[in-house]
Amino acid sequence: MGAAARSTFMHLVPALAALVVAACAETGAGAVRARGPRSSADDSELWNLIPGDSDAVADVDLAALRASSWSRSLMEGSLDGEREERRQRFGYDVFTEAERMLVAGTEAVGGTNTLTIARGRFDAARVASAFLGATPGAVATQWRGSSLWEGQGRAVALVTPRTIAQGDGPRVRASIDAAWAVVADAGGGPLGEIRRALDADKNLPAVTIAISVTDGMRARAAGMFALPDGLRRVGARLNLGDDLDLDGLALFDSAGHAATAASIWNDAARLYAKQQMVMLLGLAPVFDGLTLEREGSRVHVRLHIGAERREGLADKLLAVLQALAKNRK
Repeated sequence: MGAAARSTFMHLVPALAALVVAACAETGAGAVRARGPRSSADDSELWNLIPGDSDAVADVDLAALRASSWSRSLMEGSLDGEREERRQRFGYDVFTEAERMLVAGTEAVGGTNTLTIARGRFDAARVASAFLGATPGAVATQWRGSSLWEGQGRAVALVTPRTIAQGDGPRVRASIDAAWAVVADAGGGPLGEIRRALDADKNLPAVTIAISVTDGMRARAAGMFALPDGLRRVGARLNLGDDLDLDGLALFDSAGHAATAASIWNDAARLYAKQQMVMLLGLAPVFDGLTLEREGSRVHVRLHIGAERREGLADKLLAVLQALAKNRK
């Protein structure tokens, strides 16, 4: 995806997580071990391709988003006007030509390393031509039998004919290694436990978010929004049927931290719902259907918006996201 699109998406992931206060099941992090090695790359489960040291994963069912009345206008539009540029640069447009996408972030010196996994129908020659043409000095090679193109700190690989991995060279190779179970994958670690706690492994929602809150994330978030003290992990699932339903959990170090955060979030939700811009945009239903409940060191978050409120709301949200994307260029 293009730089502006990738930036917009990666900013929206933590912002969404903070807004809905999604969180994880209470589990021990522990050591994550590889389950293999396998005899070939296994992409039957896309979480197999996410290295186990990842700190955040956003799992997006693109086909479901395109089919849903809630999100169709968002998928058919172009947030940043770079759709054709993405096709030319990468040989495909992940938002319109892929069926599912996972974006994983890992803490690194000076920021975050991002890995994108996508499943769809890919033309290897087109992907190669686009990457080599847009990346002077790039070379074509292989890693564990998968075609890989790399140059200028970027890499793309067809892990299998239907699954593509994109990021920097080490992360793309790590993705292939995880598919072979040479290294541990995220599905067997803390992020995978969050996913299972949300029943998002067997009952795939439109969007799943799983995040381990790190010191680096706190530092980067400081300029945009405040992460509560004691927040350790975040998870959320978004279902798009006739109604819109979002469910999440937030795990804290203690019941006191959870109580404080729940109080702050409840107050913030009431405050935002009364802001003039929110009312003018007709986004009040987003807050009307929001509930927060504390249970020990966890905060449960639920958001329900009925189908009767859908008309116009998706278009208004698209307008907001387009404005955000434009401002981030």
